[in-house]
Amino acid sequence: MFNRREFSTTLALASASGLVRPRATFGIGQQSTVFDWRPIRDAMRVAFGAGGNVLAVNDGSSLVLVDTKNAGFGEVLRAEAESFGGTLESVVNTHHHGDHIGGNPFFTGVVPVYGQERGAARAMAGGSQMLAGILRDHVGRLERFTQQVDNMDISGEARSAGSQSVAAFMAMAEEQMTAMSFSATETFESEQEVTVGSTTLELRHIDRGHTDNDVFAFLPEAKVIHGGDLFFNGLHPRIDTGADATTVGWQNCLKAMIELCDADTVCIPGHGEISDINGLQDFSNYFDILRDFVQKEIDDGRTRDQIIEMQPPEFADWSPRRLNDNLGVVYDELTASS
Repeated sequence: MFNRREFSTTLALASASGLVRPRATFGIGQQSTVFDWRPIRDAMRVAFGAGGNVLAVNDGSSLVLVDTKNAGFGEVLRAEAESFGGTLESVVNTHHHGDHIGGNPFFTGVVPVYGQERGAARAMAGGSQMLAGILRDHVGRLERFTQQVDNMDISGEARSAGSQSVAAFMAMAEEQMTAMSFSATETFESEQEVTVGSTTLELRHIDRGHTDNDVFAFLPEAKVIHGGDLFFNGLHPRIDTGADATTVGWQNCLKAMIELCDADTVCIPGHGEISDINGLQDFSNYFDILRDFVQKEIDDGRTRDQIIEMQPPEFADWSPRRLNDNLGVVYDELTASS
């Protein structure tokens, strides 16, 4: 295990050997922050980049974050979010995947972190694996985290802040971080309210969907909903069957979200562009399209191996990433039920 001095030496050696490479700047038009912050309501913004989309609610002197990005980015996420006003008071985790809770170690033990109870257990398991990976290959993990910063078209000042956040994470991993650092500290089964300033977030777990622990956050007065990875906009979703995902349960979750929305509701996906109720409905229809397509091919006598290599015409313009896996999941669901 490294101490701070050994960590600093490792970082310096990695830089000297080219493992941590400064990226050329691109000049005018560079982003001045690590994350691409997009306003959606007064005092509400969504951060894009380095993991799933994060909602920041700056309510007077208070701040709440929904999700915390990839590992290594928690420190700079908090700094940038607080720069818009308010001090962080609470964090919400929409589910256990690392691109949504990787920044948790900067928040657990500092502020309440809310999450579904099964997600907390899964986050601890994932955190344990990450820490073991850092101990096995410290420099390799450092390069991996730093490369995310290198790949961003951001200003030198923002790049420095991102690199410092990664360095702080690695130092924490070597000195004080545990698997519990990745886990929600305040857990619930189905519903939880979180109030920050004058803003209330209604957290709801409906059914197994993307995982067995998905939560969406609804802000009724603001008419904003953050779906976490229950909502992918314009992308084939990851159906995490290893965490008991099910497409039927997923549509139950989407139905509950849609019922809370009207034409003015801002709908934030875990991945993809900000949308509205129509985007949620389109995504629910995605599973119907896959199911109808796969059932027709089964009826025509095609095998699973043949079907997963096909492409429904409705998604001809989409990136094919995850499509094969999703066709396979739907095939397995349909054949199991029959």
